[in-house]
Amino acid sequence: MRVLFVQDNALDESLALLELAAVLEARGHTVELLLDREEPDLVASARAVSPDVVLVACSVLNHGWARGVAHRLRPLGRPLVVGGTAPTLHPPLLRGSDFDWLIRGEAETPLLGLLDGNPAQAPGLFRYEGADLVGTAATPGWAMAEVPSTRRELYYKRYPFMARFPFKRFLASRGCHHKCSYCYIPGLARVQPKEPGRRWVRRKSPEAAVDEVVRARAAGPLSHVHFSDDLFTDDPAWLEAFAPEYRRRVGIPFTCNTSAELVDDRVAIALGEAGCYAAGFAVETGNGEVRRRLLRKGVTADHFARAAGALRRRGVKVSTFNMIALPGETPDEALDTARLNAEIGVDYVRLNYAFPMPGTGIAEYAAEQRLLPDGWLDRFEREGFNYVPGPQFATPFRREFENLFVLFRLAAASPRLLPAVRAVLPTRTPGAVRRLLTLQGAWNEKRTFRIPVFAGMRYFARVGRPELRATNFPSLI
Repeated sequence: MRVLFVQDNALDESLALLELAAVLEARGHTVELLLDREEPDLVASARAVSPDVVLVACSVLNHGWARGVAHRLRPLGRPLVVGGTAPTLHPPLLRGSDFDWLIRGEAETPLLGLLDGNPAQAPGLFRYEGADLVGTAATPGWAMAEVPSTRRELYYKRYPFMARFPFKRFLASRGCHHKCSYCYIPGLARVQPKEPGRRWVRRKSPEAAVDEVVRARAAGPLSHVHFSDDLFTDDPAWLEAFAPEYRRRVGIPFTCNTSAELVDDRVAIALGEAGCYAAGFAVETGNGEVRRRLLRKGVTADHFARAAGALRRRGVKVSTFNMIALPGETPDEALDTARLNAEIGVDYVRLNYAFPMPGTGIAEYAAEQRLLPDGWLDRFEREGFNYVPGPQFATPFRREFENLFVLFRLAAASPRLLPAVRAVLPTRTPGAVRRLLTLQGAWNEKRTFRIPVFAGMRYFARVGRPELRATNFPSLI
């Protein structure tokens, strides 16, 4: 059968979607992909593909776009399927839409069940019958050894500008054992269990992970590699086997994501040997009690300090993920997060506003504490919802957080700068200064990933705002 994948834009290649395409093609199906933003007439392009089934990738923040796309594609008369974080975490986001089927969890098993003609029995495949969501519970995700190598040509043959971009993302594993309240992982774990007796993190072999990078390098320019795994370093023995293989066959600097408690001297040595440029881990907040109680993240300040020290000793730069404007947070508490970054000597600081993703613990907590407006979830579920960056939870400190968002990296550079930053938070920041500092933050982001300046400017000018990203969740399309 011919399957058409539809995504919003090219900001993120969906690695799970590429792996899904490889699975389908190994079973004899044909796969095509269209990016709505890049098509002058998406419906005409879809008709030209003449698909038997259409699968739309839908994250929580672009569910309005997905609903609109389903309505536009309905005249094709083909089954419309949606997968991603929106149907997985909070299916009501798609209730009443033109989609015939919702995939909850990873997409391989449910989509194959649909294509094989058994949708009602396909694990992980659901549909709305009136207000009721009916379907068969998902089974554990596939072992990564069963997933064929990705085919990036799915994007590149129609959109060669993506192939020309020299920064590319890869996956060596799926899964995470953390249960952080702000993340999609706990919701995914509720929907899709793990195989009894196995770990949450499922890995490709070191050789298979390196093979994918080698093939990508042969297909186009590649100056930097990023492994988007949630926990790239959770298996030190795997990493030690990967390191010499990667250095010998690839040798291109790479970055990766992990968690601080998973970085010790053994891990840092292997990362250094492999040629890791920077490793990122989540700090989120400098307040240990908030990190543990609200965010349900059992990583401590000692973990951060030890991880940062181990990485620096092996020449690996340190990158952190941070949030401000958490439910009930004060500006002084947010500055504690900047202080912690300064104390452990972070090289690259990544910052977001805390966001109440539906279906997560932090959203439930905020609703219970009345830190979200009445009817917020109802408004979020509507097709016209528009995400506006800024503090999402009720706070008397909106101006302070908006100022801190652009000053945070300055505050995190040195503890000595914290008093000066604190003093200006209540003031009105001139628009020109805000724009300049915002550009500085974007520049810092590009430096983290060693993205060439002009190539990055061309690419991001074309693909649009970061909040339009098609996917940011390694296990889900």
